[in-house]
Amino acid sequence: MGNKICVSLGSSDPTALKNLIGESLQNNADYIEVRFDYLDKAGIEKALEAALEQKERAVFTCRTPKEGGKFNGPEDLRVTILRRFAAFRPMLLDVEYSTMAANDDLMDQFTALNCDTLVSWHDFASTPATSELEGLMGKMREYSSNVKIVTTAQNLGDNLKVLRLYDSARRSNTNLISFCMGEHGTLSRVLCTYAGAPFTYASLTDATAPGQLTVRQMRAIYERLEKEKPELSNYDSWKDRQEFSDVTKIIGEAKSAA
Repeated sequence: MGNKICVSLGSSDPTALKNLIGESLQNNADYIEVRFDYLDKAGIEKALEAALEQKERAVFTCRTPKEGGKFNGPEDLRVTILRRFAAFRPMLLDVEYSTMAANDDLMDQFTALNCDTLVSWHDFASTPATSELEGLMGKMREYSSNVKIVTTAQNLGDNLKVLRLYDSARRSNTNLISFCMGEHGTLSRVLCTYAGAPFTYASLTDATAPGQLTVRQMRAIYERLEKEKPELSNYDSWKDRQEFSDVTKIIGEAKSAA
């Protein structure tokens, strides 16, 4: 299946987190994102063992509260944790663009450790114009070829802004993951993999971000779209489309039935 799903997992209980990892894999998650920011320092140590067993298919994240995270310690400790994670070389280490910019030595350290980073940026209020996002992507690209840009959709049109970004990403050889959060952002959460994202995000049960769907819902949506809208696999054929009522109808029906 071409549409890959990364299940985002967060819990303040390391034992519960370990169980969530197992449940995600049983529910056919392609990848998992381990949200270490939900845990305190001792909990992170306990959760690491289970996470490391799946590190080759895991995104390690310790998100700052400034970008929707729940880490409850000092920033220097969070950065130290990220440095330590890099030594384990997970599939991807998610590090905010702001964190990279504020710590000049991080990029060199991650490179020396041969750790693949996913440089991320989040806007929890709106979706800037595609031209602004292109400029941002270029700056983020200086730190890694893996870039994650997530905005908040106020309307359906905001989804089109981020989906158009994949055209620029392709030209710059950027491995882009970009979609919208919020109740209006479902279209881009689903279509981002058709546009070129290596995977999209889902929850197991409880959402870790606004508007996030469950992995079961996402699987049902992709099954319907692959049968009924095979043309979506050709991004060039729809990248300039303005109207997606046929797609949103299928998404709504599959989401409700899952």
